[in-house]
Amino acid sequence: MADHKFGGPWTLVKLDLLEKYLHFFGTALQDQPKPDSRFRRCYIDAFAGTGKCTVRVGKTARATVQGSAEIALATEPAFDVLHLIDLDPLHAEDLRLLASSAAPRDVRVYQEDCNAALRRIIESTDWKGTRGVAFLDPYGMALHWETLKAIADTKALDAWYLFPLSGIFRQAARDFNRMLPENAEAIDRILGTDEWRERFYLTDCQTVLVDEDQATRRYRVATPRDIAAYVHERLCSIFRGWVSPPVILPESGAPLFALFFAVSNPASKAVELSMRGAGHLFEMLRKKRIGPRNLTTPADESSLSLF
Repeated sequence: MADHKFGGPWTLVKLDLLEKYLHFFGTALQDQPKPDSRFRRCYIDAFAGTGKCTVRVGKTARATVQGSAEIALATEPAFDVLHLIDLDPLHAEDLRLLASSAAPRDVRVYQEDCNAALRRIIESTDWKGTRGVAFLDPYGMALHWETLKAIADTKALDAWYLFPLSGIFRQAARDFNRMLPENAEAIDRILGTDEWRERFYLTDCQTVLVDEDQATRRYRVATPRDIAAYVHERLCSIFRGWVSPPVILPESGAPLFALFFAVSNPASKAVELSMRGAGHLFEMLRKKRIGPRNLTTPADESSLSLF
């Protein structure tokens, strides 16, 4: 198995939230809409890794834990179908072994770009008779806005989305005039608009002379929390059920991620159900009852904050 090393205590936070929500989801829908004609339940993992992950849990210590794919496979009541996506060939090989060991479960592995795979899954699924959960924990800025919109348009998927705040900060130059065009295009793809140019930047009233022309300077004024708030606003425009306020991870040091929970189904009963489950988990999060646990090496459970 490929050694999938990444993350820190915040990784355990998101995995714990996912594990508990998947159990809630399966239990809540096991007899819906009717016991003799229930919804088909699906799980979609857009960046599934290997099934396990090795995370840093102290200054030098690491611990190997179940990744999102293994968590989903172990969930009871079980999902009817699981879609596991990863572009890395070594990761995909491990996912195929995981799928084989789970036979006769319906586990499908896709070694391809997440955007293409997600579109194909969405287009081939009967969403009138299916409900599901999508876990979106992208490598860098790989997840495109149009793909998020396709997820929202199913009106049948709940989504956990770990938005890469640090990726935006790396791409968005402090001085807009020095931003590479390809970096601006990458931000356009992840946010689905170029409006961020006005929201993240402020025009300097002063100008500089360049080859006898007046050039206006624009500087980034948006903080990571400003960006997270803007992403929340954008997500609310496509997920018509509900979008949680972002959870900023980690709490200390530079913010790296903003974790969102989004409900695509606008029906009041569906929204109420999903909000009840997620709301309970966010309350647990506030009480420090979500995160590192059952590890041989003590981990810092305080590496999170609610925005």
